[in-house]
Amino acid sequence: MADQQLLMQAASWTPEQKALYTEVVRVVVARSPRGRRIVAVDGRDGVGKTHLADALHVAFARAGVQSFRASLDDFHQPRERRYRQGRDSWAGYYEDAFDLELADRVLLQPFRMGGSTGFMTKAFDLDTDQPVEMDWKTAGPDAVLIVDGVFLLRPAFKGRWHFVLRLEASDAERGARLQRRDGAHPLVTDPSHDRYRLAHEHYERLADPVRNADMVIDTTDWRAPRQVFQDRC
Repeated sequence: MADQQLLMQAASWTPEQKALYTEVVRVVVARSPRGRRIVAVDGRDGVGKTHLADALHVAFARAGVQSFRASLDDFHQPRERRYRQGRDSWAGYYEDAFDLELADRVLLQPFRMGGSTGFMTKAFDLDTDQPVEMDWKTAGPDAVLIVDGVFLLRPAFKGRWHFVLRLEASDAERGARLQRRDGAHPLVTDPSHDRYRLAHEHYERLADPVRNADMVIDTTDWRAPRQVFQDRC
């Protein structure tokens, strides 16, 4: 989505949305005032990761901070690799759906290096099941990269993020959003379809993303998102 379109969206923010997005930007900048910073937006399907990451892109721009957007969905493996353990395999979804090495090599690591090093924000088109033409970008010395996706606190990405947002929403609301977005999605229409659910449960046992995130946000009411404060004692 073009930056101009995103800036127009800011006019429709509720007071709660504006306050939250502004607070996230404030905390990220206060924690790391200068240099390259990478913000991860993690959560299950249907929590609104892309929506919130796009909003943060606008919020950083409003604060005078250069930012870039990327999504792990644009670093999928080819279909043959994604389903090599079977189309219903939860382990296959967790282990094989995304090209983690490629995302690290062409996006995360070069962005962190700074200088004139180029980075790619998209490498694969899921609809065509084909790699995309290489489009290398460069950034200023104090830029922010916002990456949304599932399983972002997995061991393969350890140490890659400067700030992690974990989004949570009720199962009913996530299901309604997935129906609106994807129609007859197996996450919604078939409760016995375990590919996605079991993969997320495995990840949450492994990484404990709610506890290990820097900020947890409840997006059940999208127009009134709220920060959730966890008891870490």
